[in-house]
Amino acid sequence: MKYSFIFFWLICLACRQYYEPPALKHNLNFLVVDGFLTSSPDSTLFRLTYTRNLNDTSIPVPALHAGVLVEGDQNTVISLNEIGNGRYGNLLFLKTSEKYRITISTSDGARYQSDFVSFKQTPSIDSISWKEDTSKVSFYINTHDPQNATRFYRWQFEETWQYSTYLNSNFDYVGGQLIQRTPDQQIHNCWSTIKPSTILLRSTSQLSKDVVYQFYFNSVPKTTEKIFIEYSVLVRQYALTQDEFNYWTELKKNSEQLGTLFDAQPSQVTSNIHCLSDPTKPVMGYLCASTVEQKRIFVSYYQLSSWNYEPYYLPCHVLKDVTTGFSPYDTSRAYDYLESPNHLFTFWYYDGVYHIAENFCIDCREHGGTNQKPAYWP
Repeated sequence: MKYSFIFFWLICLACRQYYEPPALKHNLNFLVVDGFLTSSPDSTLFRLTYTRNLNDTSIPVPALHAGVLVEGDQNTVISLNEIGNGRYGNLLFLKTSEKYRITISTSDGARYQSDFVSFKQTPSIDSISWKEDTSKVSFYINTHDPQNATRFYRWQFEETWQYSTYLNSNFDYVGGQLIQRTPDQQIHNCWSTIKPSTILLRSTSQLSKDVVYQFYFNSVPKTTEKIFIEYSVLVRQYALTQDEFNYWTELKKNSEQLGTLFDAQPSQVTSNIHCLSDPTKPVMGYLCASTVEQKRIFVSYYQLSSWNYEPYYLPCHVLKDVTTGFSPYDTSRAYDYLESPNHLFTFWYYDGVYHIAENFCIDCREHGGTNQKPAYWP
C-alpha cells in the first residue's frame, strides 16, 4: 500500500505542468479609460492607457496624441486638452438637464465612443466621524439626500500624515559652503500621502429615506506612524446611476472579493464605452458623470487616549553611534564628510560644534515623504 501511494504521487508530479493563460502570452493592447465627467469648480481628467500582459511589471503604456471630445445630447461639444503621459482634461460646465458621452480617437486610427450618461448632482457630505479602540482609529461617512434622489453612492479617499526625524538639521552644504537652512528647506518634518484603491459603495434604494449613516471606510492601526503626530483624511463623494453602481459592484467583486472557495466568482465587467472601428474589441473602463463633494478632517495624537507606535528612527536614539562632531574651523574635515557619496547632513548644537549624522536619522525625505508642507495643513 505504501509503495502504491508513492508511485501514484510520482505520477501526479510528472503530470504537473506550468499553466500560462493566453493573456500572459498575448498583449492585446485594449484601451483603458480611467476618469469621469464632472463640472466646475472641479476639473475633468481622464487617463488613457493600454492593457499589458499579466506578467508585465512595467508601467502602463499611455495613449498619446489622442483626441477626446465630450458631447452633450443638446449639441454641446467640448474637447479635453492633452496634458501629457496619456492624461486629458479640461474645466467643464455641465448641466444636470443634459446627458453626456465621450468620443476618443487614438493615434493608431481607432475610434471609441461611450453611451450617453446622466449628469448627477451629488449631495453634500454631512460629516466624517472617527472612533478609537485599543488597537485602531476607525473612520465613518455620514450623508443624506433630502430629495431622496441619489440612492447610489461611491467614495474615494486619500490619507496624509506628518512624521519627523530624530535629529534636526539646520545647515546644508551648497557650493562648497555650509549654509543655514531656511524654514522652507527644513528636512525634519515631512508629509506622506497615499490614495487607496478600495472601491467604496453604498445603496439606499431599499430604505425609505436616502440616508447613509456611519458608513465605515477606513481604519488606522495605532502601531503605525500615521497617527503619531497629525493625520488627515480627505473623502470625495460621487452620485451614481443604478447602471454605474452595478458596474462598480461587479468590479469590486472581481478585484477585492476573490481568493477563497466561498468568495464571489469572477465575472465579465461590461463597459459602456465601445470601439466603433472594431466592435469585437473590448474597452476597459466605464463613463460616469456627477458633481464631486468632499470633506477633510484631522486627528492629532493628543486627541487619542493611547498609541503604540515605535518610531522608525529608533536606531538613531544612541546619538554617539550616528553622529560625528568636529570644530567649525576644521573645514577640511567638514568637506570630507559633506562631499562623501552619502552626503551626510549637518545640524548645529549649542556647544559650537558641527555634528554629522546619517541621512536616515536627520533627513525625513529618506523615509519616502516630502518636506513641503501641504497648503491645507494646520
